[in-house]
Amino acid sequence: MNKKPVIGALAFSLAIVMAAGIYLGLGARPQLGLDLQGGISAVYTAELPDDVETPEDFEDILDETIEVIRARVDSLGVAEPDISRSGTDVLVQLPGVADADRLQELIGTTAQLTFRKVIATVPPGAEPQPATGDVPAIPGYDEGPDCTAPVDEREELGTDERGLMCGTEDESQPDPETGELLVPKYFVEPAALTGDRIDDAFAAFGQAGGLAVSLELDSEGAAEFAEITAELACERDQGFPGQGRFAITLDGIVESAPTMAPGVQCGVGIRDGSASITVGSAGSQQEQEEEAQDLALILRTGALPISLEAATFETVSATLGADSLQAGLLAGLIGLALVGVWLIGFYRILGVVAMLELVVFGVIVMALISLLGEVGFALTLAGVAGLIVSIGIAADSSIIFRERIRDEVNLGKTVRSGVQKAFTSAFRTNLAGNTVTLTAAVILYFLAVGPVRGFALMLGIATVLDLFILYFFTRPIVFLLANTRFVNRKTVRAADTAAVVTAGSRR
Repeated sequence: MNKKPVIGALAFSLAIVMAAGIYLGLGARPQLGLDLQGGISAVYTAELPDDVETPEDFEDILDETIEVIRARVDSLGVAEPDISRSGTDVLVQLPGVADADRLQELIGTTAQLTFRKVIATVPPGAEPQPATGDVPAIPGYDEGPDCTAPVDEREELGTDERGLMCGTEDESQPDPETGELLVPKYFVEPAALTGDRIDDAFAAFGQAGGLAVSLELDSEGAAEFAEITAELACERDQGFPGQGRFAITLDGIVESAPTMAPGVQCGVGIRDGSASITVGSAGSQQEQEEEAQDLALILRTGALPISLEAATFETVSATLGADSLQAGLLAGLIGLALVGVWLIGFYRILGVVAMLELVVFGVIVMALISLLGEVGFALTLAGVAGLIVSIGIAADSSIIFRERIRDEVNLGKTVRSGVQKAFTSAFRTNLAGNTVTLTAAVILYFLAVGPVRGFALMLGIATVLDLFILYFFTRPIVFLLANTRFVNRKTVRAADTAAVVTAGSRR
């Protein structure tokens, strides 16, 4: 037997194992899925108004919605988010996320931003006002949307409509009749500018020292903004009821309604293409900062093309995920220990080699899973199950090879010649069986969804890795050991020589 190719194959496999070990030693670890490290799992359903039929490009709208959500989540730095579509539902799985309320608001916010001229401010209890000159009739406070109702239940004002919109709770005023705190309403013109013109948005400190979201408009938006603010500055100087105010509305709420500053000249306006939304003063400094950062993120990544309603929104406990991982690892270790005891007890030195095979298998597969985590793969509980099954696959290959060695030696061959013949037969058998398994894993991966794909991927990786280890690690080690006294008829549990001779004479 030429030892050079055998030693070369062994050196190649050991180099792979060493590289995998170094990679893991440098801190590389598998990226865990939602069911192993906890996080958020949600299903969102697209909502259409009752009087609106489903558009023909509805699937394209859903795909665009998913991309907007993905941009928002990526901006938060969430590791390995899984955002996909199932029918007309949007599935969101965010491993490692604990702040469920913040994420739910961030994902579900439509973020339809508009800029509108304020015709007049309508405080609680205000009565309707007739039209005067260039100012249209101003409705009373009791008209328009019910500002005490949930936001998603309020009457919406179209972008091309004039009407009343609710302010924020920070501006609440007592009702003259009941004393109840109510938000003011704003009588506004149709949208003069929409959020599509936003080029950038970021949290900053406002002129009054509070937190705000600064907006940068694109070139076309900046030109439109300059024209609008120029008109508003003139209305300010002429004493119109709106006092030259510009309402910045988000999802039907007037978030900010600044008055044109004295420095903004009539007919000139604001020409730098920048605006600002003041963040509410409620809550702690940290909460205000998070609110400003989230709003900036939402505006920067764009509005959702369609409204979403959370059909289910679940928080998976990190403790539960850790328990699941520990249970899976414990099951794997118990299975490995039982297999190891049997292999060593039955095959002796070749059983020790089989255990080394499993160690090599474990190091390489963990390195591969960690490497896949760099490109988006997360190990789930189903994947752990696939790894546990793969222990049986690797052990099965070892057993086939060793049983073929024993068969060849029982036929009267020496251990050295029997090993070579046995490997050819065993590798052919393993190749056939693993090809079937790999085919099943590939079909399962492409046809299944969710965690089942993780199981299929782990099974497929284990199948390919099993053949690699059998050829480049097991074969050279057993071939080299066959030339030593450690591997003989006794250690391979072959029949006695006398029994073989007797059996041969009877034939």
